[in-house]
Formats: sequence, C-alpha cells, structure tokens
Amino acid sequence: MKAGKSRRWGWLSGLWLLALPCAAETFTNPVFVGQDPWVTYEDGVYYYSSSHCGVAEICVKQSRTLTGLATAPWQGLWTPHRGSDPNGKEIWAPELHRVNGRWVIYYAADDGDNNHHRLFALTSDGKGNGLGQFTEADTGLPHGQLDASTDHWGIDPNVFTAADGKLYLTWSCTNQGDSAFPQRICLAPMRDAVHVDGPTVFLSTPTEAWETRDKPIQEGPVGYAREGRTYITYSGSASWIPNDYAVGLLTLGKGGSPLDASAWHKSGPIFDHHGKVYGPGSVVFVPSPDGKQAWNVYHAIERLDCSPAYACRDIRMQPMRFDALGAPLLGTPVDPGVAIEKPSGDDAAAKR
Repeated sequence: MKAGKSRRWGWLSGLWLLALPCAAETFTNPVFVGQDPWVTYEDGVYYYSSSHCGVAEICVKQSRTLTGLATAPWQGLWTPHRGSDPNGKEIWAPELHRVNGRWVIYYAADDGDNNHHRLFALTSDGKGNGLGQFTEADTGLPHGQLDASTDHWGIDPNVFTAADGKLYLTWSCTNQGDSAFPQRICLAPMRDAVHVDGPTVFLSTPTEAWETRDKPIQEGPVGYAREGRTYITYSGSASWIPNDYAVGLLTLGKGGSPLDASAWHKSGPIFDHHGKVYGPGSVVFVPSPDGKQAWNVYHAIERLDCSPAYACRDIRMQPMRFDALGAPLLGTPVDPGVAIEKPSGDDAAAKR
C-alpha cells in the first residue's frame, strides 16, 4: 500500500469474516475518534499518523496490536515554524511511510487559504530510538513542497511502489491553481522518496453518481501492487454532507503503464453506506500481527444530523480479503456495537 511495502503483500490467503467463536476475544467499532486514517506496519509495530492531535500538528500512535491503537498515547512529530508559511495551516491527512529504509511523512497544507493547498514532505534524521526528528524535506522547493503540486491545487499525497517496481506519487488534484471542482486523481513518477521525476497524469475524473454526491470529488487515493497488478483505492463525493463518502477503485491491467491514463479502469463503489454506518472512506489495508489476515482501517459516521458530517467521523476496522487478481473485497461496513473477533495474533503481540 505504500512505498517499500509491496514485499509484504504475500500475507493473506483468501480469508473472510466468519462467525465468531464464543470464547474469542472481540472488540466493537468505532475504536476511537478520528478521520483520514493512515496505518504503517513496520517491524512488528503499527504506526497510526494524524494531524491536530493536541500535542503537535503531526502526530503518531504506536502499538504492537491493531486494537491497541485505540488507547495508545499520541507522540508529537512536527509542528510548522509559522502559521503564515505555505505549509503552516490546514495540515491534512499526513501519511508516515518507510521508503527504502527512510522515514518520510507526506501531507497537504496551506497558509490558511484552502485555495493554496499544496503537497509537502518531511524526512527524519533517523537518529536515536524510534522515528527520529522530522524536518522539512530537501525537495528543491521551499518548506519541503513536492514539485508535482507547484502549479495546481492538491491534497492527500500517497507514495507507493507499482507492479513495475517503480515509485509513484498519487494525490487528489484540480486542473488549476485553486480548489474549484472537480477534484481528480493524479499520478506522477518519483525519482526517490521526495523528488518527482516527470509530468503529472490525470488518471480519473468523478463522473458516477456515487462520486458526485453534492460535489464531484475523488480524494484520499492509496496505491498498492498485488498479483502483478496495480490498484488505487480512493474516496468519492463530498466529505461535509451526511451519508456522503463511498470507496472507488482504479485498476491497472497486468503489464500496463501507470502513466497511461487510458490503461486504468474505474469501478465502484466497493464500500458504501450499510446499516447504521454512513460515509465510509479513506480505507487503508494492513496485515494482522501474525500476517494471516488483512484488515481494512477506515473512517465513517453513524448519525445524519452532524454538520459538517466530517466532524462526526470515527475510526473503524474490520477484516477484508483480496480476490485472485489482487483486487480488494471489502464486504459491507460492520454496524457499531457488533462484536468482531480481534485480529489474528493480536493477543500474542500484546505480550511481546
């Protein structure tokens, strides 16, 4: 799902959500308050990154278990120098990645005007225990701005390794310098973790009913490679209206070039409102602690009277699987309060 993680997608052999044994340890959704989840799994530790956590502008939770993220304390990683800087305000959806052994945080920010949202990166010095000290990346532009977003509005950056073994940046973009709709899914090649190495390609535009609820929006893209194919999940529709979000999928055929927009196929929704769960989106897939299962971590709401709707989001998780070609099969969102068996190996990992 992220750069450097494709080596770990060997886990999972077609598992699905089964009836729970009576004696199994369980939990219920939602697990904690939040939105735009991002989870990195490295060396037996889950890292959940977020913004505006109260101790810094970009923060992380750490746990050896998925369910343990609910109670893990926040650790501050970075706060901008000045709010007037181009990356000083409205810091959205930070993603902590390990790219070729290097810790990098990708995020979107502006100077207080949403029309100025651009993409930025932080890198760690790697010193000491844990994640190290993060500073603005040396991207060749001020404040660690990624070159792909220089001229056009952009949010939700994600870096991943495609099936061709190369590194790519995907994000939500417009076709101009401000936030005027529609928001599309963009892609650009990367030379390394912080340098874009080619022109931006517009992969997809919101046209379907499920991705144009209130406004035509595609955002929160996450790329990964599996079974020789490349996929990008994303969220469609406006985040501020009740029962808004749904999840779509872009699929690149085996052997296709990621930079050829015509080679990608759009499908969806693959995850949408069900029962008492509204607006599910921002999916991220991670393995269970023992590697025997795959889990979908996402946000959703359970009420329709919240305005804006994103103010009522919380974080949820449930098992998922992949089909024989590597496409995600997410099922339907599990209602709040329904018992779900803990991820395989969760209890053993908690004792390490």
